[in-house]
Amino acid sequence: MKQQIYNLIILDESGSMGCVTRQTLNGCNETLNTIRSAQEKYVETQEHFVSIYAFQSRGSRPSRYLFKNQPVENVKHITSDDYDPWGSTPLNDAVGSTLADLKAIVRRAENAIGSVTIITDGEENSSEKYTTEKVAGMIEALKEMGWNFNFIGANIDVVETAQRYCIDNALEFQQDDAGTEEMFLHERNSRMRYYDRMNEVQVCCMAAPSMCDEDRQAMLRQASDHYFDEEATAEETKDDKLNVRP
Repeated sequence: MKQQIYNLIILDESGSMGCVTRQTLNGCNETLNTIRSAQEKYVETQEHFVSIYAFQSRGSRPSRYLFKNQPVENVKHITSDDYDPWGSTPLNDAVGSTLADLKAIVRRAENAIGSVTIITDGEENSSEKYTTEKVAGMIEALKEMGWNFNFIGANIDVVETAQRYCIDNALEFQQDDAGTEEMFLHERNSRMRYYDRMNEVQVCCMAAPSMCDEDRQAMLRQASDHYFDEEATAEETKDDKLNVRP
């Protein structure tokens, strides 16, 4: 049975993101292309679904899914008609609500996992339903199940903010044209390395169908480690990552 990977991108659409709208659209579309490439490369072991959730408040549009849990082959590129930065930053509500949605979907699937990337250029400032503590608790529980979480930020202490949400993988970017383009390139390279490791996990699980859930979840957690490491570092630690006996 293939590993179903539900790729969720939680994308800041607050007003301060307006200065890099074009780069953000291009970067997200190139990320979609990367996921399509992974689907083609690992057609025997992986099945990819994609959601992009754009969040803002007190702006021209409410927070919303640009598309939700769609097979990657059915997803079209997003345009300026889809993404219109304005308003404030309800980060907690965006993360909490989308995780609740995705958890319900994954729970009903036999071999599914969530891979969640948060992109923001500012601190939480307008959520009404979720607190940072509640969201962090949700993330911690899902990480134990093997979900992958990554936090990308600008204009904030990215590592400290990620840690508040119990996220280990963090990447800071410079919010200008070149910095945003570089960030998306780094993220795409990291994403494909993660899919490579997920393929190793699935091959191992297929070879040992009696593997217990605890061992499988441990392998999934290890596949998420060092997400943003450069290629050399990833290769150096590769032998340690998936060293779980079936």
